[in-house]
Amino acid sequence: MSPDVSAAGTWDALGEAFDEKLPRRTAIAVKPRDGSLGFAYPAPWGCIGWRYDDRKSSGYDEDAVLEWRLAPWLSAGVVGRPVAQTSFVWERQEYRPDLVTRTAAFSDHGLVLAEQFGRAVDGAFTWRFSCGNRALQIFARSVFLVFENRHGWPEWCARDARTLATEGFAVCGSFARWATYAHLEDAEADVLAGALRSGGAAARYLVVELPVRVAPYGSAEITLGLACEGAETARAAAAVTELTPIVGARWDAWLAALPRPEFAQAVQARAYAKCWSVVRLNYHDSPRYGHLVCEALPVYRGYWLWALDAVEWHSNQNPEHTSVHIRRALDLFFEHQREDGFITHAIYLDEAVPGERWARENITQTPHIAWVALRYAQCTGDDAALARWYPRLARFHEYLCATRDRALRNLHLWAVLTSFDCGLDTTAVLQRVTYGEGGPKEAFCYPAIFGAERCRYEQAMALIADRLGNGEGDRWRTEAEQTRAALETHLWDAEKKWFGARHADGSLDTRIGVDGLFPLAYGLVAEERATEARPAFERLLGRYGVHTVAPDEPGFAARHYWRGPAWPKSCALGLFTAQRYFPDLSARVLDGLVRMIALRPSVWECVDAATGEVARGDQGLCATPLISSNVGAGAGIGALLTAGGIDMMTLDGACALAPVENFHWGGVRFDLRRRGRAGWRLTVRAAEQARASIRFRGGPVLEVGAGEIRDF
Repeated sequence: MSPDVSAAGTWDALGEAFDEKLPRRTAIAVKPRDGSLGFAYPAPWGCIGWRYDDRKSSGYDEDAVLEWRLAPWLSAGVVGRPVAQTSFVWERQEYRPDLVTRTAAFSDHGLVLAEQFGRAVDGAFTWRFSCGNRALQIFARSVFLVFENRHGWPEWCARDARTLATEGFAVCGSFARWATYAHLEDAEADVLAGALRSGGAAARYLVVELPVRVAPYGSAEITLGLACEGAETARAAAAVTELTPIVGARWDAWLAALPRPEFAQAVQARAYAKCWSVVRLNYHDSPRYGHLVCEALPVYRGYWLWALDAVEWHSNQNPEHTSVHIRRALDLFFEHQREDGFITHAIYLDEAVPGERWARENITQTPHIAWVALRYAQCTGDDAALARWYPRLARFHEYLCATRDRALRNLHLWAVLTSFDCGLDTTAVLQRVTYGEGGPKEAFCYPAIFGAERCRYEQAMALIADRLGNGEGDRWRTEAEQTRAALETHLWDAEKKWFGARHADGSLDTRIGVDGLFPLAYGLVAEERATEARPAFERLLGRYGVHTVAPDEPGFAARHYWRGPAWPKSCALGLFTAQRYFPDLSARVLDGLVRMIALRPSVWECVDAATGEVARGDQGLCATPLISSNVGAGAGIGALLTAGGIDMMTLDGACALAPVENFHWGGVRFDLRRRGRAGWRLTVRAAEQARASIRFRGGPVLEVGAGEIRDF
């Protein structure tokens, strides 16, 4: 199917096959509610079931508070003895956002389960099985579900004849019997003996019996509701008879309302819609911070400074929550700025004092914050917020100049004290400052990324000052030009034709890689110099994206984090560079990004740019999926919008189609959007049961039919 983001059916086109060899099971995520922190993902290999994770704490491990799965035992059948340790094979597994469909065929009896797992009711999951029988004998046996409180929740109790509940969770279905056990071995022994017996209040396991009766080559249905928000919600989820039209309609309505660039290929449109679906899966309605996009479920529960550019790229285009995402994120970091001007690298949900964890070591990250604030104001016209932020931006700039330059070599650039200051954690050229590389660890170095970032920060501050009319624009322009000149003087390598890093001892270390790509991506390089850099740039281009370090450079490692793999962020930087300087290479960069996004379900941190294999950290940990705002889906959206003709890196005020207001009236939704310098656009969407008659002042009456979308 060729996806079209302007029409219904886009969600269905996002379907992706997967199997039990998926590197991390959390690539398959189903949320009980859009803003929920919790999500379900497939249970371990060899199981038919799901795990639920709603932690506030960050971590790379796949941990869960609750797991539910089909037990590997059956009750006695028509031929007598029960079967212990029954086995199955997956015949099909497919994922679409908020809905998974799988088929499992058992090898030691005739049962075949066609499973659907998804969200049709907010606050709950619906788990449906169509039970088929491939045997010539009737299948009349009981299957058993096991619920495991992995973190020791209180005991289960019956709320009514069909609903069982424990703290924070409820399950509803047609159960024959149920019992609790402290040890799963006791439950298995009871099943084989033909009786379930309760194991007491301290039980970790709930075992539920479900009778199944299927005629030869017939079928029977089982539906369960599993709720995070109470027994009533579980009952509503259990009453759902058809998941696909409910889930698909919800997603299609949203996807159809997104900005719609003109893509040259259907696979590009599909990649664009897929990136948006990952963003939506990272929505979080925080009791503390309001509605934001979580940095990167399932790993990071919080918000990152270096993610702000990608958050701006997708939040200003989002018809559901408009620019509130980026405004709240900016406010959050500014509100917790230290007295000395420092702004922390990250704010995590479980911190008592927001930002305290990284602030202990004075680690900040790539300070996109000034130009992101400018683009937000250009898209929304919110100069009041810009005026509120301006003095804080000036203080942060002064902090970085004092601690990352004047106290060091005073080059009119910014240095890093560790690679974690800029987010390129393990890239080869920064190893000496973080870990040491064949010698002692150095105290600081001046990488190209921070030189470019300082220049762009000062360029943005000049435009902010002009916009606010405070008379400080020329001062900032002078600063920016001095920084650009310093970047050329101190970091350009005339022999390798690339930007390098200046070490604490004064030596220049140049490795062709993502660090030196930033001055080009930000448009800080003259055409003549960019032409010189083109051969080095082409060395970075791989089949599955833009290498973070070019092959054959010292320290290159094809499958290790920032040492060589492609990231969506490196692809975005490559696309911005190609669009500006090497337009004939844009299609090649875009193809690599699209291939990376299409490889497997979700959007992944990083992959081998030559083979597409999921990359790993230095300790061997697999890179993670579902990364939303910084290194994955948000960066992909920025690159794809730019490829579609909307420059997401510009500072000249030409923003994308950005919603600045939306409201409902009488079943009709109105979205008012600023369309860059081209003016405004009003989109009217009537619900299925509604119609709208609209009269603009001095104009005719315009009719919008039920279910129709009209632009004015």
